[in-house]
Amino acid sequence: MDANALTVLAILVAGYTLLAEEKRIDLKLRFSWVDKSVIGFLVITLLYSIYLPVLDAIGLALPLKWLWGFDEKLTAFTAIVAILLYLALKLGGKRLPKTKIFDWQKESSHLLRNQRFEQLAFLMDKYHHQFITTFQDHWFDRIRTKLLAPYRPSIRELIDLELSDEPDDSSMSSRFKTILFNLMKPFAFAMSYCLPDHSKYKEDVSSSISDVFKSHLFVGHLAQTQPLLCAKFTTVGFRADDEFNTLFLRELIANRSSQLYRELRDNQNCSYTGEYYIDDSNPLLSFYFKDIEIASQIGIWKPIGDYTLEFIKKQKGDDSYYNQPFSYTYYEEEKWACPIFVNIHFFNVMISRAIHTGHQDNMWLMYIEKYVEQILENYMPSSDVDKDREFPTRFDYLIYQSLDALRDWVGAATHNTDDNTMVQLDVNTVPIRWAASTLGSTFYTLVKSNKLTDSQYVYYLEMIVKLIKELDASSNERLSKLIVINAIKQYEHSSPDRNVINALVRYYSRVDHVLKSRESTFEKLV
Repeated sequence: MDANALTVLAILVAGYTLLAEEKRIDLKLRFSWVDKSVIGFLVITLLYSIYLPVLDAIGLALPLKWLWGFDEKLTAFTAIVAILLYLALKLGGKRLPKTKIFDWQKESSHLLRNQRFEQLAFLMDKYHHQFITTFQDHWFDRIRTKLLAPYRPSIRELIDLELSDEPDDSSMSSRFKTILFNLMKPFAFAMSYCLPDHSKYKEDVSSSISDVFKSHLFVGHLAQTQPLLCAKFTTVGFRADDEFNTLFLRELIANRSSQLYRELRDNQNCSYTGEYYIDDSNPLLSFYFKDIEIASQIGIWKPIGDYTLEFIKKQKGDDSYYNQPFSYTYYEEEKWACPIFVNIHFFNVMISRAIHTGHQDNMWLMYIEKYVEQILENYMPSSDVDKDREFPTRFDYLIYQSLDALRDWVGAATHNTDDNTMVQLDVNTVPIRWAASTLGSTFYTLVKSNKLTDSQYVYYLEMIVKLIKELDASSNERLSKLIVINAIKQYEHSSPDRNVINALVRYYSRVDHVLKSRESTFEKLV
């Protein structure tokens, strides 16, 4: 073998040793028996070409003639180049052979135990499309289901017919169908047996990714480095999917440097109708909210909402950050690192998307009321708070943001009029109706707490009275009634609370006269 072949062989060996560790692991995992056979054949060809003079001298050379100008040196060089190209092709591949799933389980467990998350994240990213598609129904699964579906009840029918004493026309017809089904059954089962069956492979994949995603540390690492990869797996029904979804989504809201915080801050483009524009540069929001059905199916609001409630519960005492005087540094910058504010904005983007796509799911927007209840529970302004300010504390600003979000969701109905051809909404859509009732019950909670000043209650009541006036003007009196009825009752079917009604009448007397009207739904009901 000449110097050129030796050089290429040296480069091949050096190139493998210089590969990143995760790529070497990937290459080892995806090297099936077919790949080993190909490489083995090329290596044998290489060794045969190198030692051809020796084999020829001892009479072991194969009686083959060289073709197309090949000789032993050129053949050895070609074998080395073929090995190099084949390995390069394998490095670029993204599919794990099904026969190597057991090796993947062992390797992923080893990487988890040693907390080598960079390497494991690389492999998960590379194989994720294959793993996700494993849980989807394939054409052969659908055909097998259709083939076997008619025969599952036939045994029960046959038994019933055998127990029948008096055959009639209908029973004879049913008996004939059952006999025909039984005659067709062997054919159907034979056809289904010929179709591919990936149930064992599917179970193995489910088990392996469940083990990986049960690791809190690894999920936390992925949430920071590859959150979109995690988001894709939240739509997959594997063995530990609920646990994983909770871990991942809580990590997004708990870690203030997560991509969710950044995307929500960057996604503030809102039309006059309250609809948020989801920019493609925000992959997480695009993934979950471009098709709002995805967010609805996985219940994205629950882990995020539960964490926020737990967070608010911990903000106790007059020395709490949220009971301190409101400052414009919080308004400008600090609020975007505040889990409560970011969560309210998260719901704002999600619910507006649900409303403007006609999605019939309340998306559990009632979490907003729970936030206000918990805020009032911990509301204890510090001694240096000026209660005459618009927002005395940070908690006050968050209460305003909660009411403002609910008002915007209900107010979307006011833009759907005959004169406005730009907006076409179903005003009876589930999120709008739930937003109306939640707005009323949230205001009831505020008034019942009696923790705010009269000026604050008048301020919030003016927000609601103005909205009711707009709803009445746009023929949405039904939504106005929902707001008012829930604002004067503790529960839907309970009696009106006389103390709350008296307080509302007192606050209403101080509302700006421009907002008042004798034809208003508020005046008629209160």
